[in-house]
Amino acid sequence: MGVFEMSFRFRAAEEATRYVHQIADLVSRETGLTTAQLTEMRKASVFMMKPVDMSSQIDLDVSLIGYQGAQATPKILWRRVAGTSVTFPLEESEGMGLTNEAVIRVGVRYVYHSILSELFGGGTMTVERSAYARPRVERLVSLDGATDDGGTVKYFDAG
Repeated sequence: MGVFEMSFRFRAAEEATRYVHQIADLVSRETGLTTAQLTEMRKASVFMMKPVDMSSQIDLDVSLIGYQGAQATPKILWRRVAGTSVTFPLEESEGMGLTNEAVIRVGVRYVYHSILSELFGGGTMTVERSAYARPRVERLVSLDGATDDGGTVKYFDAG
């Protein structure tokens, strides 16, 4: 693998990191979202990660994590996934909020394919990134009209 290919791989990792933070920021600005809006954010990845070739190689996993009880125990209030879920231990969100507050957690998995790698026998590269953001206006961001739907993973069409 040459320097040229390494620079493309580095760029792909940078773009995935930037994308996950942008999505977390966009979701945190809203007081309420719909699954259709998340689909549009997923579709925007093609433009948000330029010049990296996107096609359909990105998984998007968005959750609202609320803090409940005297110990502010984290609980997934809602979760939507386009593609394959990007797993994470819920414990990593401990201490990020107080009782009756919430954080947005966004996970991204991007599979980078390169023409150069394919021509010269290199493999693909998988980049996983996550970002957390605090809602800006309301303490809880609703999705499809509810702030808590039990937290089960619900898949949506990635478009």
